[in-house]
Amino acid sequence: RALEAGCEVITEKPMTIEANGTRIPAVLSLPKDGRADWAVVIVPGSFANDVDGNYLAEMGNPFVAKPHMYKDLAQQLAENGAAALRYARGGVTIIDKDVSAAHRHFVDRTTVVAEAVRTVRSAVPGVKWCALAGHSEGGPVALLLLSRDPEVKVDAYISLSAPARRIFDIMLQQVEMSAKDGVVTMGPMKIPYDDYKTAMDCVRKGQAVPPELLKRLPPFGVHTMDEASKQYLREYDAVDSADLIARLKHPVLIVQGGRDTSVFPDNADLLLDARKGNPAPTEKAFFPELQHFYKNVSAELDPMAAFGLDAESDPRVASAISAWLAKIAKALLTR
Repeated sequence: RALEAGCEVITEKPMTIEANGTRIPAVLSLPKDGRADWAVVIVPGSFANDVDGNYLAEMGNPFVAKPHMYKDLAQQLAENGAAALRYARGGVTIIDKDVSAAHRHFVDRTTVVAEAVRTVRSAVPGVKWCALAGHSEGGPVALLLLSRDPEVKVDAYISLSAPARRIFDIMLQQVEMSAKDGVVTMGPMKIPYDDYKTAMDCVRKGQAVPPELLKRLPPFGVHTMDEASKQYLREYDAVDSADLIARLKHPVLIVQGGRDTSVFPDNADLLLDARKGNPAPTEKAFFPELQHFYKNVSAELDPMAAFGLDAESDPRVASAISAWLAKIAKALLTR
């Protein structure tokens, strides 16, 4: 179907990706002529999202938010001349129950990304280069793939609000930033930050949270997850993004919003510092007014309210990515 996007017309094609015993909904956004030099695979972050990047209760999410960032970014990139493939983590169809059950580990996410790269390369006529754009948790996923599978044909990496710290440290930072006088408000409960930190440390080490501590904690959170979910987080926690990006031979663009309260802006600085000494091109695109999904927010807006905004994601992000890809293309052509 054709979509009016500014003065341009872009085309969107529904597609599917098959990996790990599942069939995954995807959408390919294309420039108006259906051709592109660059293809960008948007690797989604945490929680189950639909193909546009919305988080719905029916997908098992503990919250509802409709930021539709992946749709916005894909269409904006297509307006600027690149193809962009986005895909869901929720609403998938299980085509092999046993295979699907055996592939619920963090590393298995890389299989989906690799298949997405193959899918977009075969679907876009004349495509020359492919970039992975990993959003939030999708950043470590993309980095892990690039470090493990050199056969996957990827030419550049884009970090979209992705962490440098390990995931348990990210979660501790989120809670610590909301604490007042060492006390954290969680729903109707107020608990000492040190209690939360101790419980998180237990989960991180694979230990049971002491019963007396559980009584002081809310009936939700990481400490209440099933063991498979806790193990997934421990596997994610074992991924050192700063180390992986330091050794990555691909050109890197680090995109970060200054009002991100999910992955705080200092993570982008840590990723940039890790690239020092790496001869591959590295740039940072920083947007002081943008949150985790690249919506414009004021400094006074409550973090939860900011997270749930459903306005259009700022097109300056796609413009910065497109300009960077054009620059990288010139370097690739002269190699």
